[in-house]
Amino acid sequence: MRPWISRARRAFPFALSGAAMTMFMASGLPLLLAMRGIGPGAQTFSYWKSEYDSSLEPPAQGYAFIEVNRGFLADTYLVNRAGRLGESLDRWPTGGLRERDSESTRVHHPPHSVITEAPLAEVDDFYSIGTTLTGWPFRAFASESWHRLKNGGASALPEFRCATHLGVVDGRDLLIPHRPLVAGIVADLAFWTSASWAAVAFPLALRRRKREKYGKCVDCGHALDPHAVTRLPRCPECGISLPHDPLGFVRSPEMHFQNAYVWFIFISSLDIMLTWKILDMNGVEVNPVAALIINDWGMQGAVAFKFALVMWVIVMCELLARLRRSAGRFLAIAAIIISALPVVWSLALLTLHTFMPSVFE
Repeated sequence: MRPWISRARRAFPFALSGAAMTMFMASGLPLLLAMRGIGPGAQTFSYWKSEYDSSLEPPAQGYAFIEVNRGFLADTYLVNRAGRLGESLDRWPTGGLRERDSESTRVHHPPHSVITEAPLAEVDDFYSIGTTLTGWPFRAFASESWHRLKNGGASALPEFRCATHLGVVDGRDLLIPHRPLVAGIVADLAFWTSASWAAVAFPLALRRRKREKYGKCVDCGHALDPHAVTRLPRCPECGISLPHDPLGFVRSPEMHFQNAYVWFIFISSLDIMLTWKILDMNGVEVNPVAALIINDWGMQGAVAFKFALVMWVIVMCELLARLRRSAGRFLAIAAIIISALPVVWSLALLTLHTFMPSVFE
């Protein structure tokens, strides 16, 4: 196989991950936040007005301006023509723009991807054009909302272009942008592909370095057992004395009971979900510690406490396994059994409540 083909095959998963993250940051994450009523996370809000209208103060006086709303995931530019509705509208804010209510002499220019004026054939049909740029860290896609003049006034709903309109949540239009911004897409692809590579390659490099430092004989290169609880005093291959490492029990490169930890996390998650369901059905938490946490901090506090406890138990299992493997295994199995008991009891209560409600009367 040619070298470039081999390199391309290794790079393809990272490029695919970069493309997926680019699409998610441009469309998926803003949409999810909007559906939760969070919005784009606005950070700065300002008005840019035309320089030749600098003597006019409020927008109602009729100067051309751009309403700029910049956020973490999206930037919105709402371009407004000069004049009142129903009057002659013949000016768009296409020149140098200055920020209103500011003494700064800085001249602003909107990005080239922002629509700043209507085409000549539609110049008298619209009074405002909104352009939303999405993506992070670079803006990769754009959507447009065109506000049409109708019977001398403003139309009730804008016309959406280069976007799919999914509905309205809390006064916000849910849009999936379609217009690609080539420079932003290329930059986002490069960023997220590099980030994906670093997220995989960097831990592997650290792990490889740890193996070289603590998993091989420095003299003959013999590979030592990475699962060994205690480090051998001498290399079994060449007999050279291995350096003593007082912290070797915490530097073991492998986790000992991965399958047990997966079951422990799964059962702990079931415990949280069943607790929420029982409380939602006007049940009572009988565990005094859990009841105290839920009363003071709610279910969010209970979730944080539960998984902090899970993490602490896993760390203790690993520390014990590096000193005595059987002790670590016993603690991991005991944690699974103890966590499973309230889950089984909760499932029994829910089953009885659903199929035999007379038991609780």
